[in-house]
Amino acid sequence: MRISKEPMSPGSKAQTTTPAVIAARREFETVFSDLARGKRNWQLMAFAAMGLLCVREVVYQRYSAGSRITPYVVEVDRLGQAQAFGPADALKATDRRVTIAELATFIRNLRTVVPNMTAQADLTRRAYAYVTPTAATFLNSYFSAPEHDPRALGKMIARQVEVISVLQLPGTKTWKIQWIETESSVTGTTSTRTAAWEAYLATTAIPPATTETIELNPLGLYVTSMTWARIATRTADSLSMASSEPPP
Repeated sequence: MRISKEPMSPGSKAQTTTPAVIAARREFETVFSDLARGKRNWQLMAFAAMGLLCVREVVYQRYSAGSRITPYVVEVDRLGQAQAFGPADALKATDRRVTIAELATFIRNLRTVVPNMTAQADLTRRAYAYVTPTAATFLNSYFSAPEHDPRALGKMIARQVEVISVLQLPGTKTWKIQWIETESSVTGTTSTRTAAWEAYLATTAIPPATTETIELNPLGLYVTSMTWARIATRTADSLSMASSEPPP
């Protein structure tokens, strides 16, 4: 009995198996490629959301650091009832007399020495509210010496400051200030010393933008650079006669 075998063509197996493999591969790619694309899309959305959040935080920080205050003027009657109010007009130019008063106060706060540490710290804080970082560097260098440190001096002496002259150099924003310092001992002795001082202050105007600045430096008057020197040390009577000048 013969069993006839029909010849099989070389490509018959490939013809029967290839379509199944291709279909499976396509099914695999369809399922997992969609998952991969979905994952990538969610990652892109997450990064975009984080970027927007960072931008928002930066904007909020800038707004919080650059707060603005609008001062208002309120008119009241004799009983204290408000009659009219509205935003104050911007200060166009500071009166020269007000600038002189502010600079004189600055020198008094800066050079006065009192035995009370709390009062001394308050005077120093108010004086430093009028200086820029450059002028603050000069003051820090000066007061770092023990013989000039007001905290150390307050344990031995009390110093009173009398400003006698505040003059503006023509055509500049530099002011020449002269004052007299009278030091008395706080340790029980009666010795006193009087000295005359002179300073040159370069100033500028920066409008205040925060509540703390308005409270400590309402005019926005700042000392950008400064230098000072003691010009005489004499008795109180002779020094006053030699250094007194009429105020401007």
